[in-house]
Amino acid sequence: MRVLYFKTAKESEYGFSVPEKHKIREMVMRFGGENHILKGEEREIIENFEKIVRDYDPDRIVGFKQDYDDFPYILKRVEKLGMKFEIGRGKEIKISGKYFRGIILKETIIPGRENIDLFAIAWRDFPRLPTKEIDELAEALGIEFKRIPEFKLEKMPEEKRIEYWEKYVETIEEIANEILPFEEEISSLSGISMDRQIRMTIGELVDKIVDDEMKKREIKKMRIGGKKRYEGGYVWLKKEGVYKNVVYLDFQSMYPNIIKAWNISPETVDSEGELVEVEGVKHHVRKDIEGAIPSLIDRFLRRRLSLKEKMKEKYDKKIDAEQRALKVIVNAMYGYMGWDGASYYNLNAAELIAALARYYIKEVRKIIEERKGEVIYIDTDGIQFIGENVDKIIDEINSRFPLNIEVERIAEKAAYWSKKKYVHLMDGKIIATGMEFVRKDYPPIVKRAQREIVEKLMHGDEDGAREIRRKYRKKISNKDVEIEDLAIVEQLTKKPEEYEKATKASMAAKIIEEKLGIEVHRGTNIYIVINRGSEGPTFRAKPMEFVKNDEVDWDYYLKIYDDTIKRTF
Repeated sequence: MRVLYFKTAKESEYGFSVPEKHKIREMVMRFGGENHILKGEEREIIENFEKIVRDYDPDRIVGFKQDYDDFPYILKRVEKLGMKFEIGRGKEIKISGKYFRGIILKETIIPGRENIDLFAIAWRDFPRLPTKEIDELAEALGIEFKRIPEFKLEKMPEEKRIEYWEKYVETIEEIANEILPFEEEISSLSGISMDRQIRMTIGELVDKIVDDEMKKREIKKMRIGGKKRYEGGYVWLKKEGVYKNVVYLDFQSMYPNIIKAWNISPETVDSEGELVEVEGVKHHVRKDIEGAIPSLIDRFLRRRLSLKEKMKEKYDKKIDAEQRALKVIVNAMYGYMGWDGASYYNLNAAELIAALARYYIKEVRKIIEERKGEVIYIDTDGIQFIGENVDKIIDEINSRFPLNIEVERIAEKAAYWSKKKYVHLMDGKIIATGMEFVRKDYPPIVKRAQREIVEKLMHGDEDGAREIRRKYRKKISNKDVEIEDLAIVEQLTKKPEEYEKATKASMAAKIIEEKLGIEVHRGTNIYIVINRGSEGPTFRAKPMEFVKNDEVDWDYYLKIYDDTIKRTF
């Protein structure tokens, strides 16, 4: 398969590019292990890009935000220049899109070629990344890359700017090499081409798999259970504090095993059958037929087990990708039954699975405590405890119950601040849940300080943590901070003028529209800095690109810093 990676660089004003005003000034392409720089006259750049695509004839074109940025911009510039732009095999490219998780997720259809936008994958498969930007995705995969804001790039010398874009495209290739094998396996499981499936939700993919199985059984689509609310997972924390050698048992695989053991499927729950009563929940389940979803789960789990056995002999990237894809699809089948968009919707089935899970979680806790283990934390996806003979505990759990519990990790040290807010230290690395430094609505300077303080604390260095606390506070007090390190990120959920009550994002978006004439679409992440003034912070929010150092409300940032660090240390 021939693959081409690319990125478009444009002229800009305050870091924003308007296709009616700003030209394409460079394009960087990468294929065959080499970079190709296109620069000069804009018309020539576009013509050369088109020629290279036709001559190299890639099967797959890969970028980051090319559907959101590169292709729409190229097409508008092409129209302005009165040119044609044909990079597909036979037909013109088309742009479409859909609303997905708070963003208009666009799609450029290139006839005869796979168009893979890594941003779509980041948005769906890396939900814990705060902004889903390329540097966050790279870091999550262990790839080094520092993103430079556009308003700084526009002031850089051409040589340095092109050097940056070359590194950008090389990073796209590195990311693709890491995550596309998994996406290929998802496509294989769902029977949907990769350029289509990466722009679908996991629920939509499961829907396709379930629909295929139901059609074989001649079972019609259904909606059972209405839209009532039901009790979900069980969450419990023993006590805030720091603990050593914490075992984290993964419960995700518990849900498919419950479905399989109890034969829970849209067509088996509350049509008729035996009464199942657990945790105050009552539903009937048929046992005379094997449900479609239990059947799929059984097939996928058997396949995954055989793949994991193969990997014990020798690690293989493709085999690992397939077993991870199987795990993702299987674990999504519980949520699918209670998902409003499911073709085979049965909320009663989802409610019954959740009730059974709560029951088994409490039974697992009893087993751990009977074996003198100290349970620290329980959440929907797992149980965390301190204890010995972990293998024996797991064997007892899995032999007594149809669960197949696995060890997710054993943390050298774990710290808990509250429910759903904790960190684990494992192999010298911090794994965080719910901390401010993994959120997008906190300034990078504050997040960086908190992360470094937590790392010092987890390594037992309280003096080092205090020194970091003082260092970062001094930087903010002395106004020695880059503007982008003050920016909080808010997503625009609708057009700025549609907000009944102003938000920081809507106020900043209005400034962009008024100053540059750019229409800011819903789903756009806006980087906001709070300026000085007498009104509330919402009305003093400006896009970071327009803010100067002496306009910043430094007291506002000191307060955020002090409040965050006080909650941490």
